[in-house]
Amino acid sequence: MPLRPALRLLAGILTVGLLTACAPSTRPTSAQSSPTPAIQADFNPTDAAWLELMIPMDDQFLQILDLAQTRSTDPAVRRLATALVPAHRTELQKLIALRTQANLPTTNPHEGHDMPGMMTADEVVALGNLNGPVFDRVLTTEIQDHLTQSALITRSVKAAGHAPSVKTLATQIEKDRTAQLRLATPISQVISS
Repeated sequence: MPLRPALRLLAGILTVGLLTACAPSTRPTSAQSSPTPAIQADFNPTDAAWLELMIPMDDQFLQILDLAQTRSTDPAVRRLATALVPAHRTELQKLIALRTQANLPTTNPHEGHDMPGMMTADEVVALGNLNGPVFDRVLTTEIQDHLTQSALITRSVKAAGHAPSVKTLATQIEKDRTAQLRLATPISQVISS
């Protein structure tokens, strides 16, 4: 009695599955590799993605703000950069603490990516080589981009995130970004005109 097509397919799948299960493993043993730690239950993938993006964004942002003290010739730009540093340092510390709570790796999964709200490594180096009005123009554009993009992704984690601690920090960051954009936008408009 011939097998029906569906049964033949099922038998084939089971055979392949059994052969695969019995085959020697080509994966490294646990002594050769360390498993990726599991994310803590309170944190969903949106929380994790937000933390993994915000940390390098803020870290880089602090680096470029520090350049203003030696590269900018505009007192308003230097004051703006100085005003943005404390909140971003505190925010970065809180983000890192949440990353630790979530049991996420400390590596940057976005390393080398060209992403909105962040400069590439080459752009950061180039910015560090600028001075005066050209530096001020590029820096204020980057400030606007960072504040706008980080506010956008922060709204996303508020909507789709799960961990209460992430949502609490996101709420604070969203308030901070609103105030920071109110401070930065007029300066950016003057510098870019």
